Amino acid sequence: MDFKERILTALHHEEPDRVPVMGLIMDPATVKQITGKSATDGGSLVVEDPGVQSKLEALFEISPGWNRTYYGNSALALESAIQLGFDANWSIYAMMMPYENPDPAGAAVMADPYGRLWEMGSNDRGDLSVDYTRGLCPTPAEWEAWVEAKGDLLDQMIESTRAFHIALTGQFGDRIMPMSYAAPGIFENSWQAMGFVEFTKLVYENPSFIKRVVRFQSDLYLRNVEAVMEAGGEVILGGDDLGQKTGPLMRPELIEELYGDCYRAVADLVHASGRKFIFHSCGKIYKFLDRFVDWGFDGIITMEPTAGMELARVREQVGHKLALIGNLDVSHLLVSGTRAEVDAAVKKAIHDAGRGGGYILSAAHSHPFVDAERLEWMLEAAHEYGRYPLQV
Repeated sequence: MDFKERILTALHHEEPDRVPVMGLIMDPATVKQITGKSATDGGSLVVEDPGVQSKLEALFEISPGWNRTYYGNSALALESAIQLGFDANWSIYAMMMPYENPDPAGAAVMADPYGRLWEMGSNDRGDLSVDYTRGLCPTPAEWEAWVEAKGDLLDQMIESTRAFHIALTGQFGDRIMPMSYAAPGIFENSWQAMGFVEFTKLVYENPSFIKRVVRFQSDLYLRNVEAVMEAGGEVILGGDDLGQKTGPLMRPELIEELYGDCYRAVADLVHASGRKFIFHSCGKIYKFLDRFVDWGFDGIITMEPTAGMELARVREQVGHKLALIGNLDVSHLLVSGTRAEVDAAVKKAIHDAGRGGGYILSAAHSHPFVDAERLEWMLEAAHEYGRYPLQV
């Protein structure tokens, strides 16, 4: 089987030749470990296909500095995943714009079109870090003003998303399966522009406003999904972080009330084009699993082990109603774990979730400290222990 057949067979809950392995490579630090190149090196990658080249040119024309650098890192991330031997790798577009920090002595900051502020810095290894710090629209009036002022920018973001995924899939789709990710999600877009405390207060103090926010973000997200689907991929990623380490961020019943129909609309849109929809969420999300099935999702990705998510328990709860992707720890295992630990974790994941198909092995997430050598160990173990019929 080739990489595409392997992924699709698993997602149809049938057994491929071996358990597929998906990369979550996106951090510049990981990319540099594998390729020795930075994002600016990737921006000059030669594209021979005229159709892809035209999309690249359009993308860079829309927001030349940011898009060229961002596309360069994303291209190198896929090159990294191909070099290591992954069957797929996620691809996520994000737009940022300069923003003046009111604190002259503070860190450099950027804003995104959704109304979030991001702090630019570096970690203790000198790698670039970009961290969400706060929302720029803490009151209903400020949110309304932002949306009114940024309409053209949001349209531009959708066009950039479309061009980004078409170009990336066109350039790399014959060597790996780029899992195009429509991000960020409806829930995150709803609260992060105003901050979680303000959002949750407004849920009770001004429910009509929150319903308007959810409706606006749902409509915008459906446009984002449509833009991502135009790249032609057969599997679409989406998602929201609905959980934290100890459980749901909000009561599942409230999430259902506010967002259930929105998520159903996303799944329906993807299914109408004959594709599958995989939902990403960090945190302890056992209480959402049955809702994911009800909302029409085809699978879930992450299953964060440090939040208590266990593959065997997830599989027992949902059976083969959902495909499962992820669960390999990125706090220790893929940062500083021994080869024996990596081998044991891969064998356990395949044993717990691989029978009958429906499982794609991957890290639980990405971050700058994930070690490239341990990703190689993960792949080698998957190739050794993941052959069907399984012997683990």
